[in-house]
Amino acid sequence: MTMQAANSMAHILLVEDDDDLAELIQMQLKFQGHQVVRVTNIRDAESEFSQQPFDIVVLDRGLPDGDGLTFCQQLRQHQHWQPVLMLTARDCEMDKVAGLEAGVDDYMTKPFSVLEFQARVRNVLRRVAQLSSLDEPQAEQENRMVFGPLQIVPERHQVSLQDRQITLTATEFTLLRFLASRPGRVYSKDELLDHVWQTNHSGYHHTVCSTINRLRGKLTLEQSEHHFIQTVWGVGYKFQPLPH
Repeated sequence: MTMQAANSMAHILLVEDDDDLAELIQMQLKFQGHQVVRVTNIRDAESEFSQQPFDIVVLDRGLPDGDGLTFCQQLRQHQHWQPVLMLTARDCEMDKVAGLEAGVDDYMTKPFSVLEFQARVRNVLRRVAQLSSLDEPQAEQENRMVFGPLQIVPERHQVSLQDRQITLTATEFTLLRFLASRPGRVYSKDELLDHVWQTNHSGYHHTVCSTINRLRGKLTLEQSEHHFIQTVWGVGYKFQPLPH
């Protein structure tokens, strides 16, 4: 990652074919002190990404040469974990779920307010900064989290379950690390929004549910009914290690 802190300059790839919207987004990002590279299609996005590192991708879904989700899926398949903020005109919840399942970290429906866009970018970058704040080998050993067959290595953004690597987005990883830091502690949706998404907007509750469900599915133990991420009905969610 090229970014060292949430409030430092980030290198951002903007993939948007609407010139007016792209100009507005670029202006707002540059106002926040970020460096922006803008392209209008998936082909050019792939080219730029292969040539230089980016801290975040702001990605339109409807592009001239295909669905923006295709590019997001390609990033995840090649083990690129840069957060993706998806922009879309589609307001259907199933479309949002499809985006989250493809590895999108956050989702904004057009039209959106400038203030909300700025806040979303800050929140995503802050989460990434928290993940990359420590990278020394000693810190890696000290912060390794082991729960039987489940191992979490924060400094490497790595999770393994029963000796197989688990692919998580930046948001999924942040959520897992947060819950696992206090096993058994139950967090409400509002608390998770505050600590993980760093927002108090209750309209994001469906995002919490979708991310929890994806994370739970990825942490499924073979030949076991145990779930590391458990629902406490009417209260919230908790991380539950395997019983001894």
